[in-house]
Amino acid sequence: MTMQTRVFIVHMLPADAARLFARASAIGMLTEGYVWMVTDDIGIALDVLPQHTTETMLGVVGFRPYVAKSTRITGFMDRFFTRYRAKYHQDPDVRVAKPTMFQYWAYDVVWAIASATEKSKRPRSLNLGSTTGYMGKLVDDLQPSPAGSELLASIIGGEFYGLAGRFRFVDRHLPVPPYEIVNVIEDKIRRIGFWSPGYGLSAFLNSSTRPGQARRRAKAGQVLRAVIWPGDSITVPRGWDFPANGKILQIAVPVRRDFKVFVKVENPNSSMQSVTGYCIDVFEAAVKKLPYALPFKYMPYDCANSYDKLVSQVYFKTYDGAVGDVTIIANRTRYVDFTVPYTESGVSMLVLARKDEDEPTMWIFLKPLTTDLWIAMVVFIVFTGLVVCTIEKPVNDQVQGSKWKQLNTYFYFAFSTGTSTHDQKFKSLQSKVIMVSWCFVLLVIVQSYTASLSSMLTAKRLQPLVTDPMQLLHKGDYVGYQNGSFVHSMLRRLHFKDRQMMSFSTREEYADALRKGSKEGGVSAIFDETPYINSFLLLYGKDFQKVGPIDRTVGFGFAFPKGSPLVEDLSKAMLNLIEGSEGSDIERKWFGDRILSLDYGSPDTSFSRLSSRSFKGLFIINGCILGLMFLINCSRYAYAKFTAKRKAAAASDGEAQPSTNGNDIPAV
Repeated sequence: MTMQTRVFIVHMLPADAARLFARASAIGMLTEGYVWMVTDDIGIALDVLPQHTTETMLGVVGFRPYVAKSTRITGFMDRFFTRYRAKYHQDPDVRVAKPTMFQYWAYDVVWAIASATEKSKRPRSLNLGSTTGYMGKLVDDLQPSPAGSELLASIIGGEFYGLAGRFRFVDRHLPVPPYEIVNVIEDKIRRIGFWSPGYGLSAFLNSSTRPGQARRRAKAGQVLRAVIWPGDSITVPRGWDFPANGKILQIAVPVRRDFKVFVKVENPNSSMQSVTGYCIDVFEAAVKKLPYALPFKYMPYDCANSYDKLVSQVYFKTYDGAVGDVTIIANRTRYVDFTVPYTESGVSMLVLARKDEDEPTMWIFLKPLTTDLWIAMVVFIVFTGLVVCTIEKPVNDQVQGSKWKQLNTYFYFAFSTGTSTHDQKFKSLQSKVIMVSWCFVLLVIVQSYTASLSSMLTAKRLQPLVTDPMQLLHKGDYVGYQNGSFVHSMLRRLHFKDRQMMSFSTREEYADALRKGSKEGGVSAIFDETPYINSFLLLYGKDFQKVGPIDRTVGFGFAFPKGSPLVEDLSKAMLNLIEGSEGSDIERKWFGDRILSLDYGSPDTSFSRLSSRSFKGLFIINGCILGLMFLINCSRYAYAKFTAKRKAAAASDGEAQPSTNGNDIPAV
């Protein structure tokens, strides 16, 4: 559909422009939504146009060379105004008596010629040749002046500051001056910015563009001052609009066999046609947020075999747009423009869920800990019991007795330390330190074991039968996809063969095929876009699980022809819709508040088991404490034996000393 432009650039004489704007204002073309710009021919004359003319130009933006105010300009304006009013014009409207850029340029040109003439060394006389005959032949009879080339060189080489600014030639041309951008507001002309060759658009003129101008810095990001557009509007016009008597937009909608929660078309070939669905509600809500009316009509299109055909119809402009569950993919963006996506993105895998009885759990209590960790714990339990019994044996009566009793006590104590259920009372300080250290190690391991076992039991209930597409590929299992979907090409990229792939059209076919499995004529998994799988799980959530996303996509979007201005406007409206509560209300209307599915994120759903490396630090600390306490006990035991031997030796020496002294008394 062709949009009507609302931007007009006027380039004509001021008198013709005055008549044009009078007609445009009369027919309502200087109202809100229009943009009018005038070139410098008209912009220079804006200050001298009659008031009734400028009243028809409200909101017009113009361009004209900039002239800095100075005492010379003020004096020239006064002299010009006085002479002009006295000689040419007695009208009370004094606007037309003001000098413009044309007068400043004329004055500077005359000044340049006069200055060049004074500098010329040749006689100032002109050779007019023969003056006889008619006055009409005067120009033809003029002869070239001998001083012409010298005068021209003097003009081109001259340089001075005139009324219009710096007067000089560069490559025999006057340099492009800075331009001021003006806005017609009521009966005055308002400056909104500048343009200069070196700095482009700016709100303030840079000091380097003219002498004596102080540098003024604009605020960050500021380019021009606010423009008052036609209709006294400060909103920037779009520059286009739908024609008042134009045709209604024809919006194609896909006709589906299933998944009608997205698009549902009833009675497509009758006057009682009805189009509903999640995608339709999103589109209509976004249209309501547009700042203009958008007339449209839904056109049902059967695209059961391929959505690419629907996109191609928009590309060939059979339809003005396509609304529905159309996925944004790279290949389609080459032909049409899409709005921002409004659904969850990605391609996921739908598989049959594993039941509890499908997996043996008799020995699952051993799986949270690895074999090396179980062995390490048994070794430390035995070693801890041995060390504690060794320490307690000399001082604790419960550890003493016959060898059979000591052996029973040792094994009971050694393995009871694993659960801290022993009822012995420790006599030695070293034994108490060892038990405190070992109980701390057990506390950490038991808590970690409990958490790991709980997670493992929960995972067994939620884990799907298949977690990785490569499993299906290596086994040669059959997989499914939605008929007409681009997922078929994605499966080919994953190296699935055509004989392994089956297409389905309804959710019932999905469920039946998955329940049968590859061995009974069904499939082991179905690949489809996440929104479709979420819709499927609303009905069959108990027996099936979603795994993925397997591949990334942008999501659903609305398609329009390349360059359509509707794409940007609808995208902004859809962002406001999605970010607000209205978008959530639409989603809740069609999908409810229920969590649609579980996203496993990664195909690897196995849990890491706890190994001895996880508690290496604890075992090292506990081993050091055991060894230290054992060495202390051995040292004390050795010291006690050494002390006892010394005391025994000293006692035996004391008993032998008197008898020895009696035998050694000499005779008198």
